[in-house]
Amino acid sequence: MKLLSWNVRGLGGVEKRREVRSLATEKRPHILCVQETKLLVCDDSVCSSLWGNSNYAYSFRPLVGASGGLLTMWDCSEVEVWSSVSQEHALIIHGRFIKTDDEFFLTNVYASCDIRAKHDLWVSLSTRLFRWRRKVCLRGGRKKVSSAWR
Repeated sequence: MKLLSWNVRGLGGVEKRREVRSLATEKRPHILCVQETKLLVCDDSVCSSLWGNSNYAYSFRPLVGASGGLLTMWDCSEVEVWSSVSQEHALIIHGRFIKTDDEFFLTNVYASCDIRAKHDLWVSLSTRLFRWRRKVCLRGGRKKVSSAWR
């Protein structure tokens, strides 16, 4: 299972998209989580500029105000996603890794700077974590990337 997570601080520029594509081409992740896209809209042309022409799918949450925006992409030959849920500051996918048949929940997070909003987000996510009883991965954050499999 290869996961890649990056707070890009904006995908509006061609150069930043090239950087993401270069990293994705080099690392060939099964799942790519991008935080702070700063995009209102994300479509197939944006995603193919990041992933290339191989078999991929994606889930997107637009920015709010001047920050945020989440994008989760996956290699469809490696990952089967059954559902995607978008909530404030988080994008959650539920699926399985095809080769191992391991079911998972993956949450791509971009936390608010507001302490109350951050607290509410983690309370909400913690509640879900205990209910899922499957492999769980959290990716994202403000500046550092964090992840945990339970």
